[in-house]
Amino acid sequence: MVPALAAALLSGCSLLPGSSPTPGGSGADAATGGDGPSWVVSERGKPTPSPTPTSGGTPKPGASFGFLPLSAGGTGTAATPSPTCSPNTFNFSRIGGLDVTPGSTSAELSWYNVGGYNLVEFKLYAISQDLVVGAQRDVGYATVKPRTPCGQMNATIPNLSPKTHYVFSVDAVVTRKSGDGTHAATVARSHSIRTK
Repeated sequence: MVPALAAALLSGCSLLPGSSPTPGGSGADAATGGDGPSWVVSERGKPTPSPTPTSGGTPKPGASFGFLPLSAGGTGTAATPSPTCSPNTFNFSRIGGLDVTPGSTSAELSWYNVGGYNLVEFKLYAISQDLVVGAQRDVGYATVKPRTPCGQMNATIPNLSPKTHYVFSVDAVVTRKSGDGTHAATVARSHSIRTK
């Protein structure tokens, strides 16, 4: 009895009466897993192919992945314009990409304006990322009115310090649905970009 038990333990219980040499039960059920996904059965010394994913594939990176969308060129990726204006307003739960062309004391920003009936203006910010000793410079902003109902927007932020790292952002200011005041939220942002 002891030699049979030792042999069964070493062989993975396949020598015990009523057991199957394949995991999960007998023949067909073990290979298909019954109603579930197929099992990969491997044998010692024989190659076994890797399982292939059954989902729709791997997700492609885009603006919705991560906190700050970046393109390979080093700046944010602006949205692709649509041929017609959308009746939708800005989705404040998403922050889109922002293209920035830095100068020595200014930077040109480019982003896509989706429009909307309640859009009032945009506020453009340049937030310094360089640490300085003593009093800090105020974070100012420039205000830009939308020139068209929707489409690509460009604006310049002046009065920047040369050779300084900035994160640029664009806030959309909209009237509240209740008609009581305005609401502002970031709709586009860049990564840290250095002025010349």
